[in-house]
Amino acid sequence: MTDIHPWQRGPRELLQFAITAYASPDEAGRRISFLLIDVCVETTLRTFLGLPVKISGSAKGYLDLKQYVNGKFHDLTKGIEAAAPGRISDNELHHLRFYHNVRNRLYHEGNGITIPEEHVRGYGTLAAKLLKELLEIDGHAMLPRAWKQADLTQVHSLDEMRRELERELDQFENAINAVMEKVAPKMVYPSTICRLKELADFSITTFGADLQSFRDLINKNLTDEKAREWLLNFLADDLSYDSPNVVSNSQLIMELAKNPTAFYSFLIGMQFIPLEEISMDTLDNWDDISFIQQDEYSILGIYESAKYLLEMLRDKRWLGMSETKLLERCKDLRDKLKTISPKVAGLHLPN
Repeated sequence: MTDIHPWQRGPRELLQFAITAYASPDEAGRRISFLLIDVCVETTLRTFLGLPVKISGSAKGYLDLKQYVNGKFHDLTKGIEAAAPGRISDNELHHLRFYHNVRNRLYHEGNGITIPEEHVRGYGTLAAKLLKELLEIDGHAMLPRAWKQADLTQVHSLDEMRRELERELDQFENAINAVMEKVAPKMVYPSTICRLKELADFSITTFGADLQSFRDLINKNLTDEKAREWLLNFLADDLSYDSPNVVSNSQLIMELAKNPTAFYSFLIGMQFIPLEEISMDTLDNWDDISFIQQDEYSILGIYESAKYLLEMLRDKRWLGMSETKLLERCKDLRDKLKTISPKVAGLHLPN
């Protein structure tokens, strides 16, 4: 494959290196392949955001995008949301963040982490989509045949499991909203929900003012004293002083409010139903807390993972995962919801 433009060469070569590493028949090859795909994805995002608008066709100008280009991975995905609406779906951006979080765990925990084959295939397939949509590189043509083939078995079982997952999600959402109504009834007022969603849709230029409005809303409406004081202390309050992690964590928490149930799940989980000892008492706002959106670490992670898996199944955008693996993932998240929902509903709280 010949590169037409010099900025295409690096990202394309990184994906090719990842595919070559995957051919190694051992766990080390999968880890190296996964890490190379992550570098390919990050390089692709930075390259696109740094291109002149005449070349990229971006919906935003260079000065608007400059603030994202040198940021962390989360900032890059925010930049893509702003610059390329419609090219990369919200579902795909969620998967990007999920796979990047797996990469962070691999960096921090080293050889103790096993990378499933479907993660490598899924991230690689998504990287190929980014190359095509953002840099006009036919990444799909580079993928091994095995990554492109779908498993045509167990269709009926998967459809049934999807319906079960929908039912468990409904029960979880009902339980979470009922608990929040009891703990802090003002937080579920329609006017409060509307305002939460507005503030969650901040931009880099409005973030400072929106953060202060978010703090004011929490101070006024989150009547549970422990949760209110913890959250206000956790959020940034001086952007000129707070560390980058404190700021990015605040952005993550505010963005949860795009779906109020996710925001409520974060608060209730941290206070009443911690997983893996991740709670209000152990979570540090100076650390990167994006891992809480993984289902191993919080009920928020279970909820968001189940929501996005359901969307993926409805859209039939499986990103390299076989139906067998999807069925296993559905069962895992269904069972986690079945375990968590009764705990949420059974919380003994003051009226």
